[in-house]
Amino acid sequence: MSTSAARAVFTAAILSTALTASALTMSNASALAGDPVAAGAYAYSAKLVIGEGDTQRVCSGTLVDPQWVLTAASCFADTPGMAVAAGPPKLSTTVTVGRTDLSTSAGAVTTVTELVPRADRDVVMAKLAHRVLDVAPARIAATAPSPGEQLRATGFGRTKDEWVPDLLHSSLFSVQSVSGSDVALAAGSQGAVICKGDAGGPLVREQGDSVEVAAVNSRSWQGGCLGTADTETRTDAVSSRVDDLGSWIKDTVFVAPGDLTGDDKPDLVAVDGAGNLRLYPGDGKGGLGSYVVIGTGGWSGASVTHRGDWTGDGLEDVVAIVGGELRVYPNRGDGSLAAPIKVASGLPTSSKVVGIGDATGDGRPDLVISHDDKLWLYAEGTGATPSVAAPVLIGSGGWTPMTITAPGDANRDGRVDLLARDTRTGDLWLYPGKAGGGFGTRTQYGHSYSTTIRPLLAGAADADGNGVADMWATTNDGTGTLLFYAGATDSTGNPVDGPRTTVGTGGWSGIQSIS
Repeated sequence: MSTSAARAVFTAAILSTALTASALTMSNASALAGDPVAAGAYAYSAKLVIGEGDTQRVCSGTLVDPQWVLTAASCFADTPGMAVAAGPPKLSTTVTVGRTDLSTSAGAVTTVTELVPRADRDVVMAKLAHRVLDVAPARIAATAPSPGEQLRATGFGRTKDEWVPDLLHSSLFSVQSVSGSDVALAAGSQGAVICKGDAGGPLVREQGDSVEVAAVNSRSWQGGCLGTADTETRTDAVSSRVDDLGSWIKDTVFVAPGDLTGDDKPDLVAVDGAGNLRLYPGDGKGGLGSYVVIGTGGWSGASVTHRGDWTGDGLEDVVAIVGGELRVYPNRGDGSLAAPIKVASGLPTSSKVVGIGDATGDGRPDLVISHDDKLWLYAEGTGATPSVAAPVLIGSGGWTPMTITAPGDANRDGRVDLLARDTRTGDLWLYPGKAGGGFGTRTQYGHSYSTTIRPLLAGAADADGNGVADMWATTNDGTGTLLFYAGATDSTGNPVDGPRTTVGTGGWSGIQSIS
């Protein structure tokens, strides 16, 4: 057989890992003929069921974010080699993750709402309808596979003797070569072969306790897999590199902190003089559009914040302390609010809450609450409905005179920070976030922010889209003005308040609070 003919046969064979199998397989699609993994191991591995009835096919994948799975784009293609469109999947897709034994009820089952494919390789990001909170996402490798390196593949596809296995399987493969976006593999352990149903599964690098995803299973000869002709003995495979896709993956899963309307621009929430809750949509330049009322009456005296998705639907929600109750108000998708969910009670009515973002590094939003001169961290709980874990004391005194707000990651070290105004002096302090949810030694962010000069302050996240944390503040000069402070750095590199511009004129003197 000529080289070109052999290549054509190989391509057809490996692409079939994402195509529907015969009726005898219950329309099962592209799995890994290896050893079952230990219970709970590689919990980030996912099974995807694409379509229904006779058109149903199966692939594998990897949870890389609480709401995103990385898999092979070919799993969603109508025909081999056909491009996959961005947007909702053409066929309904169900994802099971955190369940290495499919006969159990561990982990979570949800659906795919959106696909974001790569144009240069067999890779796609699939957005889940709900966040998976009890499974740690996999880490993406930062260095390419190298020839001779041993990598492990996992998948839910068929094996040598099972059409539809319940158990996640894994096998070792040896890297033969790396070319552009592809990784050529040979069996690295006895019986290793990638079969139908394994397409999209992770190829991971294991070094001690460190496990990272280096590639996504794409194509295979499937020699020895159940349903493959006995004359086919080749077990070579090709995977698509992801070690160079870290930035793309990060950009794909990004949700702009502070965005309630779904346009990736931070918004501002305010309680007006009549006790109504207003939403001012951000324009992406630090300014705001015309407000809409999203809560009528009853908000006077409430402490209101928004920074993070508490319901697992990919939308940022509003959190408030009302009459001593800590409540989550689910976002309907356009910034309007559904009925509140109580997550804690018995707080002093003078308590102040700030949605800090993910302070603990577990992919979930957290809260900082001040009362009785102390500062407490309330991490999000792990249940299916909004909840908080037991509070942790992170500030033992001196917080009564402080006005606290959340700027986001002001010093750009990957952790969220806290901004506090000392009402006694008008000094503004930045407390840098630390691993685990605490805050480090403060640095001065600004001065002359007394309550008589700047009555209200609110961290604006990155409201002007330049990658730097910003701030909004009201004035008390009789004009009812809202100012935008574009974040900056001082001569030593510390974050400080930057140049200000007027973004709101008239009416702001009657506002009770902003966040």
